[in-house]
Parts: sequence; structure tokens; C-alpha cells
Amino acid sequence: MDHLPRSLVAVLATVLMAACTTIADIHPAANSTATPATTSSPASEPSTPSASSGTIEWDEPGPIVAQSAAFQLQPFSSCDALLDYYVEAARDLVGPWGLGGNGPMYFEGDVATEAAAVDSAGGRESTTAQAVGADGDGSFSGTNVQEEGVDEPDVVKTDGEVIVTVAEQGIRVVDVASAEVIGRLALPDQAWNAELLLSGDDLLVVTTGGESFGRGSATDLFPAYAPTRTTVMRVDLSDPTTPTVVGSVRMEGGYRSARMVDGTVRLVMVSEPTGLSFVQPTDGGLSAEQDALEENRRLLAQSDLDDWVPHLQVLDADGTSGEVQRLLDCGDIARPADVSGLSTLSVLTLSIDGDELVPTSGAGLVAAGDTVYASMDRLVVSTSPWGQWIQPFLADRGDLDDRELRTDLHSFDISDPSSTRYVASGSVTGTLLNQFALSETDGVIRVATTTQPDWFGGERRARESESSLVVLAERDGDLVETGRVDGLGVTERIYAVRYLGPDLAAIVTFRETDPLYLVDTSDPTDPVVTGELKIPGFSSYLHPIGDGRLVGIGQDANDSGRTLGLQASLFDVSDLTSPERVDQVTFGGGYSPVEYDHHAFLYWNATGQVVLPAELWDESEAIDAEESGRPFEPFVGAIVLEVDGSTVTEQGRVSLRDGAGGQWWGEVRRSMVIDDHLWVVAHDRLARFTLDGLDDRTVVPLG
Repeated sequence: MDHLPRSLVAVLATVLMAACTTIADIHPAANSTATPATTSSPASEPSTPSASSGTIEWDEPGPIVAQSAAFQLQPFSSCDALLDYYVEAARDLVGPWGLGGNGPMYFEGDVATEAAAVDSAGGRESTTAQAVGADGDGSFSGTNVQEEGVDEPDVVKTDGEVIVTVAEQGIRVVDVASAEVIGRLALPDQAWNAELLLSGDDLLVVTTGGESFGRGSATDLFPAYAPTRTTVMRVDLSDPTTPTVVGSVRMEGGYRSARMVDGTVRLVMVSEPTGLSFVQPTDGGLSAEQDALEENRRLLAQSDLDDWVPHLQVLDADGTSGEVQRLLDCGDIARPADVSGLSTLSVLTLSIDGDELVPTSGAGLVAAGDTVYASMDRLVVSTSPWGQWIQPFLADRGDLDDRELRTDLHSFDISDPSSTRYVASGSVTGTLLNQFALSETDGVIRVATTTQPDWFGGERRARESESSLVVLAERDGDLVETGRVDGLGVTERIYAVRYLGPDLAAIVTFRETDPLYLVDTSDPTDPVVTGELKIPGFSSYLHPIGDGRLVGIGQDANDSGRTLGLQASLFDVSDLTSPERVDQVTFGGGYSPVEYDHHAFLYWNATGQVVLPAELWDESEAIDAEESGRPFEPFVGAIVLEVDGSTVTEQGRVSLRDGAGGQWWGEVRRSMVIDDHLWVVAHDRLARFTLDGLDDRTVVPLG
């Protein structure tokens, strides 16, 4: 950032200031019934009823005042008002190359149109809980989830009799008894990031993929954004040998996350405006740029609502496409207090066993967001004000006063499976690590934040960082702060959070040492740090295992903060005033996917076993191998630990590698327990081991 030209910094400063302007300042129509003369389109007509029509309930909102305590979402009064908002928000951003990412950064005066067109979101996509299954004889483990009773999508699911997993070629159904693939299902073309939800014989498959697009030869128009599609398939597994698609729905936009409670699924998506196309300069001259700019402004003014809002298309069991309709009605979409981009974030409700695979309710807001949390009763989505990503460049150059990062939170009531009701919004200073930064109980939301993460402004500003635990309560449409604890990990940032019930939070921060804080939240008006433990290294994932014990997975480090490799720690937090690490296992160089993906973690309470997928290497052995010219292969597989009282020991290691393939072949993605066996899952195979001896290996190819 020290190499940024001063002219660019000035431009970015102007963008940020414009992006932080209130809606009333940049969009007069938001507070007026007048319709701009530039907006004349079919959107003026009543909207086409969508599958979610009439199902969203909005609490009566209050007025939006910039930088005030009110952050309530404001529903649009009509389709005209919604269109006006989109057009006015984009008016100063359109340039000779249009919007989105299809052209170079364009500067008009002091506005960087491409820079300002980037959405900013607060953090991305995370009690001991398993989605399904029981712990004991004749039982099986489920997906490792954050909240008990709230299932999360994953790449593998089981009901104890079959294992359903995502393979490179599609979906595979493995019979547990015979350890053989008995069913196959192809995924849609250009699909990636497939995830599964399973309820009885009903399987939901969610995939996101891109679509090819290009310039139209007749019109010379370029789409403003690359189209992204999310496909949700409902699959009947009553006959596991023949998985049958009984219905699908394709939607415009990218899938962010989902949660399932008692067969009701809430799906969160972010959709770019896919109907917009613009011209580009025909040559490198200034006249060509000016001509393209004027034409693109004309195209923007003539856009209609269907160019901006996302759509869906229902597919029959045989793949026949149905009518394209809007994903949400105009009245289902709201705006946040501050401009937060041109994307539409949708919270959709689906029934995994419904007659039709269409949203039964939905709510949307004009914003982008990534962090999704859900309890049994609430779904919370975080968003951030538009342009926030530019701030570190400006602040470090002195062209703009330091501004605090901010994360806005929007709470939805999901207790009724037939509706999605917006409840309240609020704002906290700082950013969220992931979904584990959030927790909700009886309308009280706890959120852990860091003021200056590493990516925000570099080393200098990171040293000014500190973290907080903030308690918010739902009151008349606002998330109102009732209490907070500040000053956690000064100069550090949060690496892990775990809420150990409604009255206790464990927070790990790190820079050179690992403070583990215990925060008593039993009084939401006066949360208090009761204990603190400082040790080298850090934990990136915390997992409670009962009896006041907490397993931490992360990296060992020396006293100066240099990481040394993977470690597993066992903490005793039964004395809230004096937490202690009672045991530790280190593995030298290496890491575990658990450090960034909690679904990769398995704890089996019946035997006290912890399973960690891992990639391990010894640096000295690697150096010796390189110097001697012999090949060096790290360990790639899973480590099995045993936790007994105050001790944690390594039971053994399992691997799917057979000495073939590349160095990283055989990476373990997930593990599960079914009866007396441990199953580990890789991209192209599964393997079964006895749970007690980790032997009798049986490999199941998924090809």
C-alpha cells in the first residue's frame, strides 16, 4: 500500500466517501414518492408472483439515520422504488466498460467505478453437537455442527446404513454392511462445491457453478457480471441402489450456506444483477471512451427490474425446465441502513420432503454477505457497508481519517417452518472470524469481533488491534447493545471462539502467545472476563467434550510467535477463574483441515476418541531427503487421539495412500464412526478401519 500513487489514493478516498453516503443522500427517491424520469420500465407494473409471495413478514421499521443506533432493514414500498434504488446506487459507478469485473479500473473525475463496484462482506463461512446419530453401541456419528439440532450441509452424510458422499464424478452411495458402492448419481454440468443434507430417504444436493457467456455479435454488449447458478436437487434414496432426482430448482446467484431444522432448510444466497449488459470502447481513444460512457449511462437508465433481481426456474424430475420467475417479490426485499453493494442477498425456506422443490418463503436485502449463523429459532447474516475494503489504503496514506471497520447483523425468526420473519438489525465495530463468532439464545445475540484484522492496513494497524465480546438484544427492530467486554488480546486478533452454553464463552487470540479467555455472559448487561490463560501457540478450533474440558486444535509456537506445527491441546475450564492446559500433543511441521473447517473434526464420546485429518512433515527429514536426492513423502491421512480424564495421547494413524499417485493423494476430508468402525473419506475413495485397533483396512473406490 506504500507504493500506491497519491492520485489513486485520492480517487479511492472519494469512492469510500461516496460509498458511505446515506441512502437518502444518493437516492432521493428512497424518501419520496416521485419516480425519476429515467426509469420507465415493465418494473412499474405489479411484480410477477414468485414462489415466496406473501410469506415474508417485516416488522414495522423505523427511520434510517446515518451513524445512529438504528440499522433496521427498510422494505421497499413498490417495485418502482426497488428499481430506483438499484439504478441510483449504480449511476455514479457505470463507466466505459460498464459494471462488474469485465474491464479495467476506470476513473471519472474522482470516482473509481470498478473499485467501487466490489462488494464487501464481513467474514466468511462456522456445545458439543452432532447433526444426526447417537453415541453408543449400534450408533453412528453425524456432521460436526455448531448448534445441536441445527444440521449443516457437508460433503458426506450417513444414516448408519448407507454413506452418501460427493465424489469427483458425482454422488456415490456406499452400503455400510458390504463396503461397496451401490448407487451413483451424476451432478449438473459445470457444478462445483456440492454439499448434502439428509433427512430419512430425502437427500438435498446443493451445487454452485458458473455459466459461459460472451459478447453478442449483433449488439456488441458485454454482461456486467459473470453469471453464477445454484442448483438444488431433491433426491429420493428409498432405493439406495437407484438414487432418483424427483425435482430441481435452478437459481441465479451463488450459494453461501444453509441450515436444516426438522426437515426445514434455510438457504442463503448472494446474486449479482445478471440482466445488465454494456458496451465497451471500440478503440483506445478518448472519444471511444466517452461514447461508451454515454451509451452505458443510457443502458443503465433503461434497465428494468428483471435486470437486477435474481430469478429461479423449476425443473421436473426428467429435467424439463419450467417458467422463469423472480426469486423474491419486491415486497420481500429490503435495504440496509448504508449502501452495501448491488448484490441481492436471499434467505430462502425449503422443505426437504415437500411436494415441490420451490422456496416456501423468503427474505432479501440489497447487500452481500458471507457469515451465516443459525440457532433453532434465529438465523443471523452479517453484511458490511460498501467500500469498507478500501479503508486500509486510505488510512495508512493519511488521505482519510482512520475509520473503524463495521459489521452489520440481521436477525431472522426461523422458529416457524412456514415463514421467515425479519426481526432486527444492529451493528458492531470490527469483523467476525466465522460463524462461531455468533451465538443466539432467547433473542440475545453474542458476537466476538476484532477491530483490526491482519488484512486491514498491515502490520502497523494490526498492532493496534484488540477484540471484544458484545451482547445484543432484540428491541423494537434494533439489535441493541446491552453489555460488552473490550481489550481482549491487545495487538492480537481472534483465532477461535466457542460458546459453552448461554452463560460462558471461550475466546482465543494470538500474535506471539495464545491467551485463552473465559467470559461469563450470564448477565447480558455485564459480561465479565473470569479467567485467562497465556501459552505459546494458538488454537484455531475449540471443541467442548464435557466435564469442563475443551479440546483445542491449532499450531504450536515458540515464545516469539513462530509457528512450529500442528498441536492438539486439552484444557480444563471447570474453574472459570483459572483455566489451564492439562495436556498437549505436538506433531512437528504440518496442519489439519480442522483449523479452518470444523466439519473435518470428529469426537466420539463413547470411546473418547478424536480424529484429525492431517498432513504432517518433519522439516529435518525433508532437508535430508532433498540433500541426498531421495524422494520425501509427508504423512497424509488422519490421526486418532484418545482423551482420558486429563490426558490426551496418540492412538495411531490411518492413511488411504497405497504408494501411488501424487504427493498429496489420499487427503482425508472427513471421518465418521458407524458401529465399531472408523470410516475416513477422501476425494476418490473411502476406507474402513476397526475403531479399537485401527486395523483391518478396507478400501472402497468411488470411481
